[in-house]
Amino acid sequence: MENATHTQADARLKLNEALRQRLLDQRAGPGKDNFSNNKMAKKLGVNSSYVSQYCTGKEFSGDIAVFERKLEDFFRNEARRRLSGVETISTDETKSIASALETLRKLNEIGCIVLASGGGKTRGEELYLKENPTAIHFQVRAWNNDKNSIEGALFKSVGQAGWDGQTKRADFLVTKLTGSDRLLIIGDAHKLTKAALQWVVDFWEATLIPIALVGTHALHDLLMSDTQRFSRIQLWNEIKPANELILITHLAKSLMPELNGELGDVCDLGEQIVSHEGCYRAVYKQFKLAEEIRSGAKKAITAVQAVRSAHTKLLRDWALN
Repeated sequence: MENATHTQADARLKLNEALRQRLLDQRAGPGKDNFSNNKMAKKLGVNSSYVSQYCTGKEFSGDIAVFERKLEDFFRNEARRRLSGVETISTDETKSIASALETLRKLNEIGCIVLASGGGKTRGEELYLKENPTAIHFQVRAWNNDKNSIEGALFKSVGQAGWDGQTKRADFLVTKLTGSDRLLIIGDAHKLTKAALQWVVDFWEATLIPIALVGTHALHDLLMSDTQRFSRIQLWNEIKPANELILITHLAKSLMPELNGELGDVCDLGEQIVSHEGCYRAVYKQFKLAEEIRSGAKKAITAVQAVRSAHTKLLRDWALN
């Protein structure tokens, strides 16, 4: 018992108080929900009791040095993520997405909104959902592109109040949403299985709620695989890039601070990237990597040099001018 007490006392003496206070400040700040015992334990790969003990500062039953190394690494990565974060802004593309969604909403129709990969689908959906909280959103992934996943997500989204536990979930959802006029947005709809797409079409016919299938041009082939299904989805809104420079400039300023007069040159490189790669996502990835290269360089390099260096480290089969 004496040895255990002695160990705890030593742990208290070796606490990095500045690091501990930083964690406490985060737990008391506006994003405190992201720093709960359980969430921090998951991020650090430790037992949640360690997080609790560390915050109280009275005892610590684990290896304090290992824990603090993990916590320091977590904060370093958080700083990098904040540096790489890009605020979603309104662009011609996001406005066009919002307009197309509003059209479907007014008509209570099912339709497609199509953009090239990396053209701003996710950002457009994000802005619209922020301003229209009653809309329901389902993001299609490789692991949830089936009809059961869509049904389960909708069931969770609309709530189980009134469900008797016996009625089929789909029938319950139809009753719940018919007449609600709530917009259902399905992101990356081109990844849906044929059966899942048929479920969506049938669900629209049963409820007549507006449904937006947002995806790439691959949606066309998916729809054409069944002529009856194709006949039910007639609204097709293709959104093409408008003013590329506005978004490229925003990405440059967000991802590469302190451009020191190089903004124009960096944006020129960004325009080349969009021209060859066909999407803004490629610009985002290259600018993000460029800033990591520039900040980690032993000898100071310019932003333009960093973007060119990043180009050689990405999957590119063309050269920058």
